[in-house]
Parts: sequence; C-alpha cells; structure tokens
Amino acid sequence: MRKDVIVMLPKERVSRVLEILCSTSHHGFPVVDNLTLSVNDDEIPDYGHLKGLILKSQLITLIQKRVFYEDCNCCTEVAGCEPVQLSDFAEEYPRSLSEEDYNCWLNLIPYMHPSPHRVSMNTSLPSIFHLFRGLGLRHVVVVNDENKLRGIITRKDLARFKERRTFGSYIVRELFVSDFHS
Repeated sequence: MRKDVIVMLPKERVSRVLEILCSTSHHGFPVVDNLTLSVNDDEIPDYGHLKGLILKSQLITLIQKRVFYEDCNCCTEVAGCEPVQLSDFAEEYPRSLSEEDYNCWLNLIPYMHPSPHRVSMNTSLPSIFHLFRGLGLRHVVVVNDENKLRGIITRKDLARFKERRTFGSYIVRELFVSDFHS
C-alpha cells in the first residue's frame, strides 16, 4: 500500500490539476473532503473522508473541453465551456491554456466515480489479489472504519509480492529485480 497518496478535492484549481498531471504518472486520484494531513500514532496519514475516485483520462478530458468555473463554488461557467459527452473521454491531451484558465476551477463531483472499490486496513493480501484479478482493477483505495482514506493499492504494488501456501499458512515475500537474475 502506498501511504503517500496524491489526492484531490471535489473542486480544484486548474493550475493544481495540471501540476499534478505533469508531475506524476499515476492514473487514478482519490477525491477527499479535505486536504488536512494528520498523522496518527501508526504513522499512516489521514487524508479525510473518501468521496470518490477520478481518473487521469477524465481530468484530461475536462481540461480539454474547458469545463471550468470562475469561482470555487462552481456556479459560473467560463466562456467557451463545452458540454462533455461520454465519447469525449476517449480523446487525448488538452490544447494550450491561457493564463486565465489556470486560475479557474474544475468541479470533479459530476465526473468522479463516487464509490470506487475499497478495502479496509486489515484486508488480507490474497483477498486483495483476488479482487484485482477477478474484477481487472487498476487501483483499490484503503480506508479505515470511518471511511477515511489511508492509502491506495495498485497492480504494481501487488506485483512486488509472491505468496506461497505452506502447511496451511500463507508466506508472503517481497520480490526484487535481483530475484529474477539468479
């Protein structure tokens, strides 16, 4: 599980979204109710309540179609805002943006997945593996009992581990690149 999750608020500035898209190769971003980062005794950050998940491809489409708002309440659309169709989400990167566009806001609420697949902090590795394999998932968010985001698990995270069942118990070992050269 990755504890250093890049999260977004339901309403984000275009400049912050572009900064995140340019600085990371992640394909999914949890949407939370606040960005106040508090650390408990177990040193796993508390990101706030999970509201949904938005994909990189969706963010790119929203920027490309200029689905921007002038204020953080997302009441006044910017001139040139195009309606978004489902087919629009298959297109690629946005065209160039003006300086005014960077200060506008994106409302992620209508486009995010409001109930992404999630697991609790104590879910076993075999259960998570079967969830990924059975549903063909790319990411699963990890939440605590209060539905607060605690981390995210990707296929890449699962690929680092090898599970072996011995005498009725599971043994999990982390794999390293050097393991494949011997």
